[in-house]
Amino acid sequence: MKNPRALLFALAVAVVAGIAQWRYVAGRERALLWQSAPMATLVALQDVPAHFRLDETLVEVVDVPQRWRQPRALASVEDILGQITAAPILQGEQVVSTKLVRADDAGLAYFVQKKHRAVTLAADDLSTLGGHLKPGNAVDVVGTFDFGQGETSDMRTVTLFQNVRVLAVGSDVGRPTPATIRTSADLADPGSGSDLFGAERHAEAHHAEPSRSVTLELTPSEAQKLLLAQELGQLSLTLRSLWEAERFVDLDHATIHTALGVPQQVRYQARPRYRLIQSGGF
Repeated sequence: MKNPRALLFALAVAVVAGIAQWRYVAGRERALLWQSAPMATLVALQDVPAHFRLDETLVEVVDVPQRWRQPRALASVEDILGQITAAPILQGEQVVSTKLVRADDAGLAYFVQKKHRAVTLAADDLSTLGGHLKPGNAVDVVGTFDFGQGETSDMRTVTLFQNVRVLAVGSDVGRPTPATIRTSADLADPGSGSDLFGAERHAEAHHAEPSRSVTLELTPSEAQKLLLAQELGQLSLTLRSLWEAERFVDLDHATIHTALGVPQQVRYQARPRYRLIQSGGF
């Protein structure tokens, strides 16, 4: 062999080129295999409008190549249960988390049953049972009205509705709100540690204040009657026991005679439910 060094150099170059080519091909193969790897993905079985509650009948799990899988696409039916669409989802479209909202973020309308309405009543500390009324409780709506004519008073108290569900008391819907939620960052920040529990106490004190409204769940016809009754008389709420077996109880109207136990007519004198005290002047 006339030039063995040249031959060895050529062999070395060939080996290096072969290794480089092998590594390139292997890398491309891995990339293609990764892109084509099947991944479980939720796909809509039909067109789903916005503000619609999802369930297992509206989606199916299919294998989609990873390259074609949308960012934040969901993979399990359990991921969509109890959630609501924030935007329409078309048939065959991948279900992504950015198009869904949780029930707590959907507002009070999500918790109103079908064929029912949420109706808000003006309230004070007395009609909200001293602040002990909570969302989710069941109440009876009681109204006091004057059925008299002219100078004759005929006051009667009537139970208008029984076993009515309380949806909200003031702004309290019985669930955490962004104002009351704390994160681990609050505990990790030494500068905010002293204020964290103070903010919680402030929130508790705020919720302890008498609420000025109570939101009830009624049928549309009951809502009409309740709003009219609120204009005609004075409404109050009575709290039902959590262990109440009977949903409805037969009650007679309470009159002045049955309440006081006297046969004589009593003239009712309406009094304001509050006094306005102003400083300065007489």
